[in-house]
Amino acid sequence: MSTPDQKHNMPQIDMNTQKDAVKEALKEWLDEAFATFGRWTFMGLLAAAFAGAVYLALKGQGWSK
Repeated sequence: MSTPDQKHNMPQIDMNTQKDAVKEALKEWLDEAFATFGRWTFMGLLAAAFAGAVYLALKGQGWSK
């Protein structure tokens, strides 16, 4: 059993190498999630969010039907 002030010998990993590995893993996961979710679904939700934001902006400026 180790004591709290005893240091463990962990391998030293270059921060740039670790950063690149995390970026690559995140990119692969996002690509897979995007392929599963679907490009058209994403674009449709993005368009709906934009339309909602425009509507709220116009309503905030006093626009009425």
